[in-house]
Amino acid sequence: MKTKIILLTHGGWGEELLQSAQMVVGKIECCETLSLMPEDSISNYMQCIDAAIENAENVLLLTDLAGGTPSNIAGVYAKKYGTVYAVCGLNMEMLICADNLRNTYYGGELVDKIEIAVKEKILNLKR
Repeated sequence: MKTKIILLTHGGWGEELLQSAQMVVGKIECCETLSLMPEDSISNYMQCIDAAIENAENVLLLTDLAGGTPSNIAGVYAKKYGTVYAVCGLNMEMLICADNLRNTYYGGELVDKIEIAVKEKILNLKR
């Protein structure tokens, strides 16, 4: 079964990112977004995450900002559940990379491959 990707972001940025990535690569299957809005409580946000991961075999949580609430919560889920993994620093490159790599890898190996691939894509365009 394909790893489910869930984008955990502040505000509606995750929805916009997913739409933009799909403009580039086409439909990204088995991927959803969960936005943390200013009016949301942490417990309600976590209930949404619980519902999203409930029937998934493997889950990859991609989050926007290290130290932010979505990333902190993703860390809790990754430690609590053996089949939930989390990576922060979300950008379009990471999302597209995760979508491609999850066809071959899953779990910790998927996370390792994403981390390596995305780091290699950081470029100083002035050079």
